[in-house]
Amino acid sequence: MAITRGIREFVSRDWRAAREAKDRYWGQQVKRLGSAEALRIADELRRQVLQQVPGWPSAEQREADLQAHIRLSELLTRAGRARRA
Repeated sequence: MAITRGIREFVSRDWRAAREAKDRYWGQQVKRLGSAEALRIADELRRQVLQQVPGWPSAEQREADLQAHIRLSELLTRAGRARRA
């Protein structure tokens, strides 16, 4: 019963509050320590994933990521032009 109760408690957590607290924490860290800290954190996460999934990212995932970055760049360029107009 203790295992079942533990599982129920875990599943019923306020995940939104946990996400908000985590976002606040990391936002404060990056604000306090700068963009270099954000890049360090991102690299640590990348390394962790590579240890767990050595083939990550796949060629398809890399292509999808590239396309998403291209699209974002296009949107930002358009938004910049609209602000100047």
